[in-house]
Amino acid sequence: MLGKKRNWGMKTSKLSIIGTSSVLLLGVFIGLFQPWVADLSPMGHHILMIVLITVGLWIFKPFGIPFSFSAFFMMTALLARGVPMAYVFSGFTSGSVWTLIPALLFGYVIIKTGLGKRIALILLKQFDPSYRNLIVIFSLVGIILSILTPSITVRISVLLPVALSCIEVCEIKGDSKEGALILLTSVIVALVPGTGWLTGSLYGPVVLGMFESVPALQGVLTFNAWAMVNLLPALLITVFVVFGGYFVFRPKGKLNLSKSLFVKKYEEMGEVTHHEKKITTVLVACFILFITGGFGLHPFPVPAIVMGGAFVLAITGVVNHADLGVGVNWDTVIFIGSSISLIMVFGEMGIADWIGGMLIPLIAPISDSPWLFIYTIILFFFLWKFVDIATLVLAKAVLIPTLPLISQELGINPLIWVPIFLMAGNTFFLIYTNPFVLLGKTVVGDKGWNSKQVNTYGLIYGVACLIVIAICIPYWMAMGVL
Repeated sequence: MLGKKRNWGMKTSKLSIIGTSSVLLLGVFIGLFQPWVADLSPMGHHILMIVLITVGLWIFKPFGIPFSFSAFFMMTALLARGVPMAYVFSGFTSGSVWTLIPALLFGYVIIKTGLGKRIALILLKQFDPSYRNLIVIFSLVGIILSILTPSITVRISVLLPVALSCIEVCEIKGDSKEGALILLTSVIVALVPGTGWLTGSLYGPVVLGMFESVPALQGVLTFNAWAMVNLLPALLITVFVVFGGYFVFRPKGKLNLSKSLFVKKYEEMGEVTHHEKKITTVLVACFILFITGGFGLHPFPVPAIVMGGAFVLAITGVVNHADLGVGVNWDTVIFIGSSISLIMVFGEMGIADWIGGMLIPLIAPISDSPWLFIYTIILFFFLWKFVDIATLVLAKAVLIPTLPLISQELGINPLIWVPIFLMAGNTFFLIYTNPFVLLGKTVVGDKGWNSKQVNTYGLIYGVACLIVIAICIPYWMAMGVL
């Protein structure tokens, strides 16, 4: 529409300009001077230059350029340099993208029908409100929504408005310790529990697609394998962070709130609609098929299940053509598809072997001790997250193609890297390092937490990860993945 103002051609910050320029200069230096010419081909250097510049655009987003437009630049430059089209677009032919599209649609329908809000109110109206009860109930809602949709954005969009309503009715300021506790707990239960199973967050389809793009890793990461390495740490981290936050923020007094408020809000929603019943049936059926498929009880892969579920919603009238346009975040789809494509580009163009050859001598001294290895790697990624804020896409694109070589040379199971990616990917020692926490701040605006409170909560999350790792290392060793 001609008269409509673009939401991305905006004035940008000095930090964004400086950061983008610095990465651009580094990329151009690598492309022009080719510092590793003895081990890496000229094309390899040029690919690194293109990818590095693109990651800089993804991280700093100068002028608010969307992820997808930066991905267009990357794919154009790779094709112009002579990288085969089959490699550049390989991520878009993976099952992960075709899992992602229906999954995003499911999340949209949960909000559109009011199903997510109804689930929250059903639980809230059962108990007399207290700080502990609200925290437990929001945790349960977060887990339920994680079963129904992998979209963390949807879960935050459902939970935070309800949490904000609670503190407003109680006349609690969002930047008080009590208000911050309720709001930040809502964010963490939307973010962490779903990482415990393959379809509980968008991390699942993305990492699965990257694994499947490496021939030696195909079939390694299944629904059951994901749950084996991630379910226990995800649940433990949730518990430690929720109760750790309660201990640190220590809310005082009682909530000036009655469950009659939630009863009234629930009644205002009216009777459960046919669309809500249909979407609930379809999503529960999908989750059952995910689990049973992991045990080989049927032949349907995850993409077939979610696409079939979307088809059922279409023929039953729950979704239509217009919903596909507004309900699927195509910027996210293009970003993820292009990120997955990097795995094949790096693998086929010799970059993965070159990187693996450099990483093995660095990892070898710590590889004999599971404790030293895990803690060293997780602490490194905690620091790396300050730079690679786009869901650790650069780290995963660089590391995953090298995992077969690392496994062959050092005996490190590729599966053990997955919980490390997830724990580090969810960190938010500073708010800018986690896009979902930034989204949460957008939802609550100036009615929410302050910088000190979110940084404190991020520190609680980091400490919880370190404690949970100590619990999980013996478990992972018993499972044979460490």
